[in-house]
Amino acid sequence: SRLDKMVFCPDTILVIGAGHGLGLGIVKECRSRYPNAKIFATYRRREKAKDLIDFNENSFQVDPLNEDEVRAFCETLTNVDLTINCVGMLQNREGQGPEKSLRDIDVDFMTEVFQVNTFVTPLWAKYLKKKLSRETQSIFATLSAMVGSIEENEIGGWYSYRASKTALNMYLKTIAIEFSRSHLKTSVVAIHPGTTETELSKDFLKGIKHKVWTPEGAAVNILNTLAKCPGEGTGLFKNWDGRTIAF
Repeated sequence: SRLDKMVFCPDTILVIGAGHGLGLGIVKECRSRYPNAKIFATYRRREKAKDLIDFNENSFQVDPLNEDEVRAFCETLTNVDLTINCVGMLQNREGQGPEKSLRDIDVDFMTEVFQVNTFVTPLWAKYLKKKLSRETQSIFATLSAMVGSIEENEIGGWYSYRASKTALNMYLKTIAIEFSRSHLKTSVVAIHPGTTETELSKDFLKGIKHKVWTPEGAAVNILNTLAKCPGEGTGLFKNWDGRTIAF
């Protein structure tokens, strides 16, 4: 069920990587939950973002790793109350995916995974910082993953994906400290969305026994959890159900 909209009611929302899948689900849920908010959404590949472009008028093609494009886009914004970065990858276009063991380690693949899963967040934080307020509450969140928790890792494997999310969490923790020192009223959050049926995960869902969410269901969970975060502080690593995950 949805929370009372007065718990956290952003006027301006930015969803990065909203072209399809979970990002698109979050845009749609934000529209339902916050009907008066202005929702900005970015996508990288136009051919995969038709539904988003048709649904949300403030949708823009931005390469999330191109600093010139990120800077130019952020300069068009006046302020942002809720930012959610949904950019991520498990496998590349060639079908190369998470390593099962050390024999699968490949430097080019590792580099690509870190670029997509890790580097996007601090790059956007660099240019969104000046769009955050010292007066009103805001949230800066990125989709992370439970497998990025060092403490939770008991089965190994998935070297690059795990490590890229662990590094992402460190970036978020460090961003949280800088934002606080700058007296911004911003909760910085890494959030695990739960296993969600998307293009990113579809090849890895066989044999999973726990619940698999639709993008729409996962979006409800994510926004429910984020809405509570301003009262909990900053530098948080949250599960989709609101539970705090050990870094």
